[in-house]
Parts: sequence; C-alpha cells; structure tokens
Amino acid sequence: MINQISIKVVLAILVILLSSCNTDKNTEVEKSLTLQAKDSWKYKHLKGKFYTDKYGKLFEQKVYAIAGKGETINSQIYFDSLVYINLDDTVIEKSLSEAIDIKTYAEFDEEKIVSGANPKIFKPLSDYLYGIDSKNIFYRGKKIEGLNFEKHEILYSLDTTDFFIDYIKDDKVVFYDGDTVKGADAKTFKLVAGQKWRAEDKNYKYECCGQRVE
Repeated sequence: MINQISIKVVLAILVILLSSCNTDKNTEVEKSLTLQAKDSWKYKHLKGKFYTDKYGKLFEQKVYAIAGKGETINSQIYFDSLVYINLDDTVIEKSLSEAIDIKTYAEFDEEKIVSGANPKIFKPLSDYLYGIDSKNIFYRGKKIEGLNFEKHEILYSLDTTDFFIDYIKDDKVVFYDGDTVKGADAKTFKLVAGQKWRAEDKNYKYECCGQRVE
C-alpha cells in the first residue's frame, strides 16, 4: 500500500515538473519574440516608426500583442530589422536597409514599403494613397497591374478643391483604387459635375467607387 502511494506521489511530482518546464520554455520563446534590445532606448529616431542603432542598422518599431486573462491584451514593443516579402507561396526575409531607402521613404495613410518602386525618383501623388516613379503607378504600396504607363491619365475629383484621385486610366482600361472598372470604355470615360453620377462613358454612368448607375 505504501509503495503504491509512493509511486503516485512520484508521478504527481514528475507531472508538475514537466508542466513547469513547458511553461518556462513557452515564456522564454514569448520573451524572445517580444522584448526590445537592452540598448534600444539609445536608438535614434529617423521618421515614422523607423530607428537606427549606433552602428547604423535600420529598425522598425512594432507591437506584438499577447492575449492575457479574460479579454485583456498585453502589448509589447519590439524592434525588427527585417522586412517580410510575400512572393507566391514563399516568404522572403530581407534586411530593412536593403528593402527601403529611408531618405526617400514617404508615408501613406499607413506606413508601407513600396515594393518594386525606384526609390531615387519615387514620389507620393496628391492624396498620398498613390505614388509614382518612371514606370509605374502604385496604390497603397502596390503596383497597379495592367496599367499602360505610357498612356496613363489621372482623373482628379471635380467635387473638391483638393486634388484627390478618383480614377486612373490608360488607352484601354479604367482603374479605381487600383482595381479594374469592368466594362468601362477607357477612350470615352470621363468625370462629370452637376449630375447624380460622377463619371460616364459611351455605355454607362458611374456612381462612387466605379459602380454603374442602374
């Protein structure tokens, strides 16, 4: 009887120890992901969320959320020197210093790295959702695919004195927010004022967001 009790006690102690080890390991992994470098308070702020250390290495300040008890969320600030680029089904890690020219970096409504842009001549357009270089126009950091840059035309809103972009078109396609306006005739597509609709072509009239007036 005593031996059976002893065995049960030993087993209970082993379970507790193993559970404790797993908890410690999880905690260590969590800390490694979330804690800042010890000298990060010395980092020099450049612009936006970008900083540099004393060696000139570029970092982006990020927030890592950890679920706490109940509905509480504990946020940890950390610095990341890498950028993660989704290419098909592969994620490529690159140094921030390789992927971004901080001197010519421009902020949109959110900070974004504009992949594929020429940093030497890239510049934001009027409302800062769009950007342009010598070959492409970008919306929210992504190149507008299918746009004939040599034939592009930017259509600014007629309903405001500010230069907000309503549509972009070329000789064949009309784009709204970087997406194709299906069925639009690019050659006759134009903005209008004083009407219930905001744009029209030879076939249709369009409300906001490239939607046809039924």
